[in-house]
Amino acid sequence: SAATDGANAYRRWATGNTGLPLVDAAMRELVTTGYCSSRARQNAASVLTKDLCVDWRAGAALFQFLLADHDVGSNFGNWAYFSGVGFDPKNRHYRSISQAIKYDPCGAYVRRWLPALREASDAEALWPFDGAVPGWPEPIVAPRTQLSYPDAVERFGE
Repeated sequence: SAATDGANAYRRWATGNTGLPLVDAAMRELVTTGYCSSRARQNAASVLTKDLCVDWRAGAALFQFLLADHDVGSNFGNWAYFSGVGFDPKNRHYRSISQAIKYDPCGAYVRRWLPALREASDAEALWPFDGAVPGWPEPIVAPRTQLSYPDAVERFGE
């Protein structure tokens, strides 16, 4: 059912098992330490709200529980802002693989939090799909949807 699929998607996201390296690293860092960078939080929020279509309040509630630096106004305000509700409904859809290419091009961050990628090459850390990393989980969304147009053209051609 759709409800079961939604619950499974949320569980995979919350436990850092989406198959999207940057998002999984962010969630595992958050669960382990109580912290993750603003960029990591934004990418996690983008996948949950834009790709998985889960209500932003579910993400905000989990972050409220997990964040060591939790502030109600900042957390709930940022989740509402990023998901596009309220007075500024811009589409803030981050493409997590393109974000990793830009902000973690050598894969240092994802390698730190994802043991399956520790021995991966830089290219494999960014794109562990299609058998590049044996045993890598099936991504929760198609990896191509996580690339900006220029990055998709560079990877796959026109």
